[in-house]
Amino acid sequence: MSDARDFFGYKRPDDEPGRREETAEDDPTAPPQFDEAITLDSPRVIQAIDSGDMIGRVRELPRQLALARRVAAAVKLPTSHTDVDAVCVLAMGGSAIGAELVEGIAGDRLSVPLVVHRDYGLPAWAGKRTLVIAASHSGETVETVSGAEEARRRGLPLAVITTGGTLGTAAAADETPYLRYESPGQPRAAIGFGIGLMHELLARAGLLDDPDPLGPAVETLEALLERNAPSVETDASPAKQLAWSIFGRIPIIYGAGRMAPVARRWKTQMNENAKAWAAFEPMPEANHNAIEGSLNPRELSDALYVIELRDPTEPPEIAARYGVVNELLGERATNRSVVWAEGPSPLARVLSGVAFGDLVSVYLAILYQTDPTPVTLLAMLKQRLARSTD
Repeated sequence: MSDARDFFGYKRPDDEPGRREETAEDDPTAPPQFDEAITLDSPRVIQAIDSGDMIGRVRELPRQLALARRVAAAVKLPTSHTDVDAVCVLAMGGSAIGAELVEGIAGDRLSVPLVVHRDYGLPAWAGKRTLVIAASHSGETVETVSGAEEARRRGLPLAVITTGGTLGTAAAADETPYLRYESPGQPRAAIGFGIGLMHELLARAGLLDDPDPLGPAVETLEALLERNAPSVETDASPAKQLAWSIFGRIPIIYGAGRMAPVARRWKTQMNENAKAWAAFEPMPEANHNAIEGSLNPRELSDALYVIELRDPTEPPEIAARYGVVNELLGERATNRSVVWAEGPSPLARVLSGVAFGDLVSVYLAILYQTDPTPVTLLAMLKQRLARSTD
């Protein structure tokens, strides 16, 4: 992982203040106030702010992957679920990102197309030989539930990934293949299940050739998590260094190929954990539009921070594009860092990218003195939507 301290705006804890909790307890949108004492080098401070232990949930990723394999091994799939021409994943939020990450990991080894449907119902093209996978952490995601119901009405092969809820109850009632897992807390903290269960389901359906072994990926993850643990000081922790570099700026995350869905995961984790604006740009598409947007407004040029998520096995065409992008951004003095994924396999590299980004987002939340676990505005949005449809 890159060391951003000397070149890309790293601030030591005694050089730049952090932020403390909002001044109005009942107003989650109240502007935060500065606190000179904030630091990432005190486990006590981290624990006090991260009261929901999101950092602990990030560190559970290897265990979730192992449990996911066990859950998937117990599921039996009928022929209708293996003799298919396409896979349609019904999912929103973190569940959808899990499916996209699996497509990034194994897309070049999938024998059929995989499409993630982030909407109500089913796409019109889904037919009798389309495997529909409904994935929802709670089992209550209304868009996903509506799509599963339509799949049943149309008689399409259906499998369900959830902790329970409406999706789980319906699956148990009609013996739909049901990958049930236990993971209390926020959906985004169950990404190991989201990736692991989807990956194993596709492999068991015979749709994924030569799936990556889990052992080396877990070893890579465990080493990365230890190097960036809360007890490790900032000078030795790339995740903490990058959080300080991003602090006070809006991160723009670039990713190509299998790193594109990882970039989306980084963006959403910055949103939900750090409660911060963020954006992601897939390469090479970003070379056809986003690079031009780096010019204006000039007053905000220092407020942006570009992060390039790179894969050591990326095609030479992508490497060349990044080289030119860095030249152009350098001429504009744009703050930026490069983060290289680690590991011996696509599975390991995607997982290492996810875990590192999750850690950075939690440490950024600590700098903003924001508990990363609650999603107050999302809860308010759901409540108001429910009232509007009564």
